Amino acid sequence: MRNRLSDSQEFNGQIENSHLTSVGIDEPSFMDEQVCLFGPERYEPGYEYPLIVWLHSCGSAERELENVMPALSMQNFVACAPRGPAATDERGKTFRWTDSPAATAISEELVFDAIAAAQAEFSVASNRIFLAGFGSGGSMAWRIGLRYPQRFAGVVSICGGFPKAHKPLSNYGSARSLPTMWLYGGESHDCGVDAVCDALPMMHSANLSVEIRQYPCGDELLTNMLSDVNHWVMQHVTNQPSVSEVPSEVNFSNN
Repeated sequence: MRNRLSDSQEFNGQIENSHLTSVGIDEPSFMDEQVCLFGPERYEPGYEYPLIVWLHSCGSAERELENVMPALSMQNFVACAPRGPAATDERGKTFRWTDSPAATAISEELVFDAIAAAQAEFSVASNRIFLAGFGSGGSMAWRIGLRYPQRFAGVVSICGGFPKAHKPLSNYGSARSLPTMWLYGGESHDCGVDAVCDALPMMHSANLSVEIRQYPCGDELLTNMLSDVNHWVMQHVTNQPSVSEVPSEVNFSNN
């Protein structure tokens, strides 16, 4: 799984001029959780912002949000990114999301604690909270969003496989009204055409509301994907199309 978002000095400068912090959650129940918070440029405390909850990819961490927000939007959203519960290296620098019942329960608490941290720091519209993720983070976004559809205004999964184990559609009656967006690479080995086609019958039987888009890439996170996510979220927030803030071409580098 690769993150091909630009790591240019232009994007780095944008982040430095915004409100971006890493904080610990007070009195954690399971571990010393960490969450990265982002406040938009020209932040207005009197306005209730939509909130993006970002779940990072496998082998990454909460500060993946630093690369995501310049490509998503520097102005439209408050954002938060919790750290995944399972370390992927001996030094505990990178993390992942796993789908066992116990790990999912911990992940749910991490997500809701991150939301609470964002609401304590910024003005957030409680009815405009969008859950999004990349790779295994996208799969976890599916799982948590479908389990608690009343808590979210929408779910976005980028290259994240649709969950099958542990009854992901146990709350399908309420999940039917949850807007969802699934972005995937046509050349993906982890979440490609076959995976999408395999999940479609389950989605259809549950009558889920899902918009699916294919991109000419593999298991990658691209700026145009996040630009499309910005448009989709803002359409649900305002019922009007948003203006793209990201150029159509950027220089890519591995994250």
